[in-house]
Amino acid sequence: MGNRKLAINLGGCTAAVLVVMVIVSFATGATQEAHEHYDLPEGYALSLLEHAKAMRVMFALDIAFLVLYTCFFTAFARYLGERGRPFVKLALGLMVATALLDIIEDHHITTMLDAAERGVLPTTSAIADQVVLSSSKFSVSYLSLFLFGIAIPRDTKLGLVLCLFLTAGTLLNAVIGYSLPPEAMHSFDNGRWVGFLAGFVLAIAWLLKAPDAEGTT
Repeated sequence: MGNRKLAINLGGCTAAVLVVMVIVSFATGATQEAHEHYDLPEGYALSLLEHAKAMRVMFALDIAFLVLYTCFFTAFARYLGERGRPFVKLALGLMVATALLDIIEDHHITTMLDAAERGVLPTTSAIADQVVLSSSKFSVSYLSLFLFGIAIPRDTKLGLVLCLFLTAGTLLNAVIGYSLPPEAMHSFDNGRWVGFLAGFVLAIAWLLKAPDAEGTT
């Protein structure tokens, strides 16, 4: 199986896990994003405990999600590299860094949940560290996605749309996300799920119409 077809399959699996995460979040009220923003220790702990069981399910799904998106972008980068596109190695390296930050984020939040269930409040420094970690994860992912966008061939309308989505769309998302006041972040976080899913759908649609790299089937 060539890297194009492998990326299509992995992209479909990644999108499927993302859909499950959205369903679980809407059904239970649990959300990872609520714990990526600063709050006082008491409020942060109460938010963790409010949906504790569902939170653990969400973080378990997020581990599956990050494994799959890392594999998808690896196959995607290899396919683009086979076509001689620029920046793919740097873009992939940054996406792997995003996944590593995602892993640390997941385990840091679940550790604070474990502590809260034992009556131990998270410290203000631990919460601040979490916010910095989450923001850094997204910033690194923005750079990776922008570079992947530059690497997309723009010889078809779908290729141009995917390129603009990953470049202009990513920059717009970053500027808006970091400019919003804290009380507006919940709505923005919900919209981010839609953006993730749209990105995978666009990438899969483009890959379906793209040619195999020379020498692959």
